[in-house]
Amino acid sequence: MPETMKFRRHESAVKLLSDMLVAHCNGMKVEASTSERGAIYTCPKCARELTLKKGAIVVAHFAHKPPTNCTWAAGETQAHLAAKMVIRDAFRARGYQADFEVEVLSVGGDRRADVLIRHPNGKSVAVEVQHQPILYDAIERRTLAYMAADLPMLWVGILTKEMREKSVSYDDGMKIEKYTIRPWEKWANALAFGELWYIDPFEGTVWKGDFKNHIIDVPSSSWYSTGGEEHSAGGYSRTSKRWKTLYLQGPYQIGSINIAIKYRGAWASKAFNLPKGQIAIFQAP
Repeated sequence: MPETMKFRRHESAVKLLSDMLVAHCNGMKVEASTSERGAIYTCPKCARELTLKKGAIVVAHFAHKPPTNCTWAAGETQAHLAAKMVIRDAFRARGYQADFEVEVLSVGGDRRADVLIRHPNGKSVAVEVQHQPILYDAIERRTLAYMAADLPMLWVGILTKEMREKSVSYDDGMKIEKYTIRPWEKWANALAFGELWYIDPFEGTVWKGDFKNHIIDVPSSSWYSTGGEEHSAGGYSRTSKRWKTLYLQGPYQIGSINIAIKYRGAWASKAFNLPKGQIAIFQAP
């Protein structure tokens, strides 16, 4: 997808779907964006028939006919579908080999990579765009599956409309105060040495996220007791246990971002564990 091409934001961007960007047709893998209505399409996982959906304001995709219990594309959103497309197309435009919704076989549990990119040094990397809340054990298990397959991977969040609305301009980007960091964000941020990238699929841009402590200023106050004695309180600052301040540096065009592969040593805290192995990270131009 050229960098000038953008998807339109609409309310279904946050609606959970059971959709996918690829399907099988006559034994061949096909993409929704280049497919036409009238053919018979089936799910690569459950082999059930799919419906092709294309329109002016939605990302072209295949949908399971209800009822379905297929987990292959459970919990999709239009924003997630769009994110996979813009990442894949941006790296293809630069000459990388890239594809979305690629099955990865692993002794740690088979995965379906959102985007699989062939690194110039010959190494493949997986990009996972996380759009739903998951707990520490789930994101650790998924990461371990990629490591078991000798496939470095990175986690990317989605910059939502709500995040933009809560942000204010700050130096070379924007910041969101009183941000409630989700478990998967805390885990992925630690895995990537203290940074977490976010993608705005509707603008074709990415932002480098950095979480800092949120400082709460406690105003000073004074009062007199019934006995006439003066009392005072406050007048200090403290670190919030509930919120973080999320600084977002950018925006960067996705096509300008580089990928590096680094080794991450094992690490443990009271809340979660980080596995050792190779990971992938985005690098700003």
